[in-house]
Amino acid sequence: MNAEDGEVAPPPRRRRFAWILPALLALGLLALFLRRGGDGSAILAALRDAAGRPGWLAVGVALFAVSLACGLLRWFALLRALRLPVPFLDALRLYATGHCFNVLGPGATGGDLVKAAWIALRCPGRRAEAVASIAAERVIGLLALVAILAGATWVRPDFFESSDALLALRRLVRWLALGVAAATLLLAIAPVDALAARLRARGGGTAARLAETALRAWGAVRLCLRHPVAATAAFALSLANFGTVILCWLSLSRAIGAGIVLRDMAVVSPLADGIAALPLTPGGAGLRENTLQWLLDSLGVPRAQSTALGLLMFATILLWAAVCAGIMLAGRRGGARGRSPAGN
Repeated sequence: MNAEDGEVAPPPRRRRFAWILPALLALGLLALFLRRGGDGSAILAALRDAAGRPGWLAVGVALFAVSLACGLLRWFALLRALRLPVPFLDALRLYATGHCFNVLGPGATGGDLVKAAWIALRCPGRRAEAVASIAAERVIGLLALVAILAGATWVRPDFFESSDALLALRRLVRWLALGVAAATLLLAIAPVDALAARLRARGGGTAARLAETALRAWGAVRLCLRHPVAATAAFALSLANFGTVILCWLSLSRAIGAGIVLRDMAVVSPLADGIAALPLTPGGAGLRENTLQWLLDSLGVPRAQSTALGLLMFATILLWAAVCAGIMLAGRRGGARGRSPAGN
């Protein structure tokens, strides 16, 4: 494989060991999650209840696919705003690849690095803008997430007032929302063009070229944030993305017979998914489940049900990661046939 093939070379052997510690941490956290779940027979009974309600299971699995589709359309809207020559089917393959590596890599955003490397190869001459499309997608997505979380702290103050730990979490969420909003505003209004012109006036050099590339990427992110149609569409799709994930959690909870209402799930699931985004374990495994368990304890949900719910979401995530892996591999096979002598 070479750069022209659009493939990413496998990492050196020594880098592969960097995956061992996050994987071990994930296994340890998942073991803790199951241990805290209590009676194994009660957990199995909750899972059997879910098997007896296949309709709710199917709805939950389908809603997770809708959330992925919202994420894909969000990114594609930003690609169009930057006028990058990436067809929709290529964007689909790259997004599926990114999601697959999100599950395998640390945190819930590890696939962004792989996606950035591939799209940079697809857009020679505009690599800074190509990578910036992913950064802009994450900025807008993070802005939507903290907006949902901050709204939850105002809509459900009683939930956060049930313990000192939750009160501290509420303060953290509000400060995080303020910080993300301020950083996004700075990205949108900073005089990038003036900084780039001043840098060019000072001459060349490796440091100057790297700084100019960074400023070009910053300018592309700013363009996305200031584009009235693309930014609005991306923000709305981000809200739809998180909203469908909340409904996915709710549907899976209905499958196990848990009496969790929508307004409670709208607080619990974004917090669990937000903590899972921390780059500590592959796909946030273990972080999401233990956070969910702790938050549902505050609502009086039995441990057997919260554990079964975490397992069902874990299985849903793995299922769609496998589907995305199939899309990625199908694209690679199709590309290989297109490059074969028989296809010339």
